[in-house]
Amino acid sequence: MITLKLVLALFSIVIFWYFVIWCVVGAISGAVLSLGDPQRIVFIDKQLAKDVDKLHSDYQCMMSYNILNRFMVYCFKYPFIRYRVKVYSWKFNVFMWLHCIGFWLFIITLCIALIAKLL
Repeated sequence: MITLKLVLALFSIVIFWYFVIWCVVGAISGAVLSLGDPQRIVFIDKQLAKDVDKLHSDYQCMMSYNILNRFMVYCFKYPFIRYRVKVYSWKFNVFMWLHCIGFWLFIITLCIALIAKLL
């Protein structure tokens, strides 16, 4: 009979490996996004930004540190701003959901570790 401890252990192992794999994939995709072709972030901006023209009127919006920061904010907010997507693409949805789950797991893991350390 499967016990609750076994289920929790398997669940934590799955989350751990998702997090480890996501860290590698997230680092690579972040580097490609921020240092690569600017059309990638322009597409994401057109899909998720509230006011694209205002965003791109600032000359610093296309600096690599600003691109990566904006992408991370989009990933954190994606469950709440996904209604803004103008063109449905399953690849884009999967890409954003995988990164969204990874960033939220990172934050939740840090919070749980902090709570465990305090207790």
